[in-house]
Amino acid sequence: MALRGDFKDFELNDIFQLIHMGGKDGALHLRGENGSGVIYFEHGNIKHAESGNHTGTEAINIFLTWDTGSFEFIASENTDKVTINLPVHNVILEAARQIDEWKKMEDVIPSVEVVVDFEEEPDITDIELRPMEWKALSIINGEKTIKEIAEELKMKTFDLAKILYGLVQSGLIRVKKK
Repeated sequence: MALRGDFKDFELNDIFQLIHMGGKDGALHLRGENGSGVIYFEHGNIKHAESGNHTGTEAINIFLTWDTGSFEFIASENTDKVTINLPVHNVILEAARQIDEWKKMEDVIPSVEVVVDFEEEPDITDIELRPMEWKALSIINGEKTIKEIAEELKMKTFDLAKILYGLVQSGLIRVKKK
């Protein structure tokens, strides 16, 4: 018998805890208004998650923002993919931290689908950039979205968004208006 339900009745964190405490193996299929995905467990620990093009903790972060949707845990399902190597508690804490950071950044970077471009007349003197900031700047062309830049750099969108947030705050780049 499969475990199934609705996010109105059970929060995803509670489902994680239940699977973890039981030391279960299987796949937790999730369906929400913004998509679907799956999280694989081995001995109660999360080993892989995917939602569309997102995998690992990025997919978990997406799932944890869903208020509505349904879930079904299928014990017989498995995968060889491993994109997460953290205990369930750490995954939940990391996701909560990233969600908090996204909330702080969303006034400046409302989505990974926005396009960034260079400021036309930056008011900057004496700035030091880290290597990843230089890499990000080298790809910005005023046409690519944050998601596209992250894919090109083979970075997590969250990590790139943090870098770009700092560059916007410093006055080097801006988010283009649609």
